Amino acid sequence: MRFRKSFKYRLFFSYIAVILISFGLTAFFLDKQLENHSLQGLKSSIVTQARLIESQIPPESLKKENTANLGVLVKNLSLKNKSRITIIDDQGKVLTDSELSPGEVLDIDNHATRPEVRAALKGLTGDSIRYSATLKTDMLYVALPIMGKDGVVGIIRIALPVANVQKIMFAIRKTIILNIFFALGLAFILAYVLMTSISRPLNKIINVSRRFAGGDFSQRIYYDSHDEIGELSSTLNKMAQDIEGKVKEIEIQNQQLKTIFQNMVEGIIVADKSGCIVSVNQAIEGIFNIESRKTKGRPFLEVIRNTDMAEIIRIVLDERKFVSSELSLAYPVQRVFQVNASPVFEKDQISGCLLVIHDVSEIRRLENIRRDFVANVSHELKTPLTSIRGFVETLLGGALDDKENNLNFLKIIQNHAERLDTLVDDLLSLSHLESKEIALALEDFNLHHELDEIISGFRSQLKKKGVTIKNEFPPDISLRADKGRIKQVFTNLIDNAVKFNKEKGLIRIYAQEFNGRIKIIVEDSGSGIPTKDIPRIFERFYRVDKARSRELGGTGLGLSIVKHIVELHAGSVGVESTEGLGSKFFFILPK
Repeated sequence: MRFRKSFKYRLFFSYIAVILISFGLTAFFLDKQLENHSLQGLKSSIVTQARLIESQIPPESLKKENTANLGVLVKNLSLKNKSRITIIDDQGKVLTDSELSPGEVLDIDNHATRPEVRAALKGLTGDSIRYSATLKTDMLYVALPIMGKDGVVGIIRIALPVANVQKIMFAIRKTIILNIFFALGLAFILAYVLMTSISRPLNKIINVSRRFAGGDFSQRIYYDSHDEIGELSSTLNKMAQDIEGKVKEIEIQNQQLKTIFQNMVEGIIVADKSGCIVSVNQAIEGIFNIESRKTKGRPFLEVIRNTDMAEIIRIVLDERKFVSSELSLAYPVQRVFQVNASPVFEKDQISGCLLVIHDVSEIRRLENIRRDFVANVSHELKTPLTSIRGFVETLLGGALDDKENNLNFLKIIQNHAERLDTLVDDLLSLSHLESKEIALALEDFNLHHELDEIISGFRSQLKKKGVTIKNEFPPDISLRADKGRIKQVFTNLIDNAVKFNKEKGLIRIYAQEFNGRIKIIVEDSGSGIPTKDIPRIFERFYRVDKARSRELGGTGLGLSIVKHIVELHAGSVGVESTEGLGSKFFFILPK
């Protein structure tokens, strides 16, 4: 509707106004020209008549003021010419008038001041149009001088009513007005047709353009013409097609960037120049247990209460430089992060800050484990090597001839050598398991039968400590796995259960089945494990009681080997223990 008011009707009425003004001005000037032309023609006719009358009036009769003869002549000529004829002397006095009696002529005022008479007295042809009080109508007066030997001796004035001219002009004006109304009607029709032919395609263009403005660039303007509107339609269609292609391209790129942004392992935080969060990715949500939709527009410290990160953002925004730092966080999470912060510029002006957060906690933990591993291996190797070296030096120093002690010294060296051999075997086995290059020899076997064989190998150890072991597996229980590796798992778990059990203690081995999986438990009645040590019990070289473990001949690698073997079978391990009440070591495997 706004378009119609501002363009459609303006076009229509401006078209009508132009035609109306053009015809009005044409009619006005034409009327004036016709009126002037008619009056000029009438004047020429009167002048011609006046010349003819002048030839019939001798100048001497004017001087003698022979009004009787002049009156008769004027009367006769007036009847023929159907005009009013007046004879005036050179002083402006009326001598005779065709419309007045001689008595009335005497009462007429002097005409010397009349415009046409005044011009004629100067020897010119004078004319004037004015209202005649005598005849009660507008008259055209034309006065010609009558020349004598000494100049102007009199004036012939002929007057005709202009009513005839007015009638002609009225008829002409009526015709012009009718023509104007006809032209206006025709102009109205033509303007409406023109307006419709322009407004319809423009309305289509406007409607489709509104779709464009709303983001729907799939619409097209269909207008089959080669004029300016057709060219405009083609241009808009081309523009929409180009924009649609660009929008799709941007949407694809935006989706790709969004996917990359959301699925990056590194945490990403984008803050504006005031330090408020613009966006975070899923990694940040997981690290700090926050929701991205609740973070937008909020200050950083309101979302993540860590002053170290907030200080990094402040430095980047204030100093406009890249900052990299490793932070150990205790709150809101206990992690170690490598934080890289970069300023974001827009037209050489800083508009925000980009934080990329790498969680290096696991790397640092593994580094610590590696350091501990190296230290533990060094320590485990150094102790027996020191003992072996000491006893060897003792023997070489003369104790070899000591028959009472030399054999004992050699047995101690042999024990330490066996311990070193066991330690190296366990290290090689653990390294082999961690390499993930083992091809498991899967087969079906009876667990109850294999466990009996394993238990038989511990008879002497069990008898020595008076420990009772029970195989509570059902006779028909079976498992598909690498039998040799599973037997190693049982061996390590039973070995620990015997070593760390109390005198005349009990070991129970049983299973629970659920959802296609089997849970195998090795339960002992030993001293148990402190709660603080449970999370690290499966680490390499980790011992709850280091002195007792070495005394019992353990390497500290048995449980770590158990964990790796079970994980190779897509299983998991765990322990439940209460200090002083024994432990339950278990592992879960697909059946």
